[in-house]
Amino acid sequence: MSVPLVVLAAGLSTRYGTLKQLDALGPSGEAIMDYNIYDAARAGFDSIVMIVRPEIEDQVRQHVEDIVGDALPVRYVAQTIDQLPKGFPAPPDRARPWGTGHAVLCAAEHLDGPFAICNADDLYGPVAFSILYEHLSSDPIPTDVALVGYTLEDTLSGSGGVARGICVLKKDGFMARVSEVQQIRRTEVWITGTTPGGEPIELSGDAVVSMNLWGFTQPVVAHMHRQFKRFMGMWGSDTDREFFLSTAINGQLEVGATNARVLHAEDHWFGVTHANDREGAQATLRQRVEVGAYPNRLADAFSDLPNPGITT
Repeated sequence: MSVPLVVLAAGLSTRYGTLKQLDALGPSGEAIMDYNIYDAARAGFDSIVMIVRPEIEDQVRQHVEDIVGDALPVRYVAQTIDQLPKGFPAPPDRARPWGTGHAVLCAAEHLDGPFAICNADDLYGPVAFSILYEHLSSDPIPTDVALVGYTLEDTLSGSGGVARGICVLKKDGFMARVSEVQQIRRTEVWITGTTPGGEPIELSGDAVVSMNLWGFTQPVVAHMHRQFKRFMGMWGSDTDREFFLSTAINGQLEVGATNARVLHAEDHWFGVTHANDREGAQATLRQRVEVGAYPNRLADAFSDLPNPGITT
C-alpha cells in the first residue's frame, strides 16, 4: 500500500532567526527534516510531499536534491495566504500562513488515501515512523486518526517557551481531547503555559503531547475542510489567528466525528525552536551518528535505498 509523508516546512522560524527547516545541524550539512525522511523511507513511506512557502521553495528544492536525491518521489506544494474556501478573500495585511491545519489541507489536495504528516524541525526517531506506517498501511478505520505521542517533560526547551498540543487520554488509550497551549516553559516550581486566548495554565510533565506526527484518512480531511470554512467565517479578517491542527482534531473529537488513537514510541524526541537550541541539536545528532543510529553522510545512505523515485 502506498503511504506518503507530508513534511510541514513552511514555517517562518521567527524565534530561531534563520530557516530552521534547512539549518545544517548534521555532520555533513543535514537538516532535521532529512533524518525524518530517511527514517520514514526505511519504515515504508514511499513518497514525500513538502509544504513550503513560495519564497523558500527554490532553497528547499535544492537542499532536498542535495541530500535526498532521487531516493523517492518528492512533490512540492506551496502554502499561500490566498488558498481559501470560495468566497473568503485573504486580508490584505495578513503576512503569516494560516497554520498547521491549513497546511494539511493544502497537501491533501494532492493525496487520495491515508497519509502521515510531520514537522520539519522535530526529530521523531525511526520507531515512531515504523509504528505510524504500520497503522496507516493496515487499512485503518476511515474516520480514525493516529498520533504518535510524546511526554511533555521530554519536549521542553531550555531556551524559552514552546507550543504543544496537550492530550487527555481515555482509559482505552484513545484521545479524549487535545488543546493547543503556547509559551510552555519550566519554572523553578512547575510547568506553565498559556491558551491561545492568553489564559495562564499549569501543566504536568507527564502529560502526553502532540508534536504533529499524525496519521490521517480522507474522511477526516473532508471534515477539516468544513471546519476551516467555519474558521474563516469567524476569524477570516484576523491577521494573526491560526487554524491549528490540534484544535481541528479536538473539534472532531467533541462532536464524535473521529476517534484518535495514540501510539507510543520509545524514541527520544528532540527539536529546535530557539536559536540557543542549535548547539544541543548538533551535539545530539553527532552522538547518534557516533553510536551508529545514523550514517555520517546521509546523502550516501539515501543513494543506497532501493526503488529510487523521481523528484517533481
